[in-house]
Amino acid sequence: MSSKVYKLNKMAATVQKLESYLPTSMYSWGYTILFNSMVKLAATAGIKVEKLSQRESQVYLSNKRRVQNHIGGLHACSMALAAESATGMVVGMNVPDTHIPLLKSMHVNFVRRCQGNVRVKAWLTEEDYQRIHEDDRGQVTVPVRVEDESGNEPIETEMVWAWVNKNRSKK
Repeated sequence: MSSKVYKLNKMAATVQKLESYLPTSMYSWGYTILFNSMVKLAATAGIKVEKLSQRESQVYLSNKRRVQNHIGGLHACSMALAAESATGMVVGMNVPDTHIPLLKSMHVNFVRRCQGNVRVKAWLTEEDYQRIHEDDRGQVTVPVRVEDESGNEPIETEMVWAWVNKNRSKK
């Protein structure tokens, strides 16, 4: 099934331009610099962006002292930040420039102790991809998987993102 092609927003166009200048082996470095320059907390935490497209994103968070809890594992909030970052990027790559993406809700269940580093993958379904581009406002629950070094999911998250027109009338 082929999907409809939509005009790139500023973020997606910047990523496309970055990819045109960098060799494939340096894409992750470029994505990381771009994202962390916009989201300072992600830079502080050391989030590395491994993949970024209009359909999916993938981030990596190392278990370093600055993001650890009192028992030496990744802090719950640092894992939630990684999940928020991955889902926010994939939504942000699609929301038209006339609109703004907003995290509406974040629900996190802590199911097991984290083992080492985490890799977070977020993606959009075809239906959600089209809705973001075509609807003036709406919300989407972005599928996300947080996996630690043991291959398990230490947290289960539900990230609901909304988008609204920047120029909506004030009531």
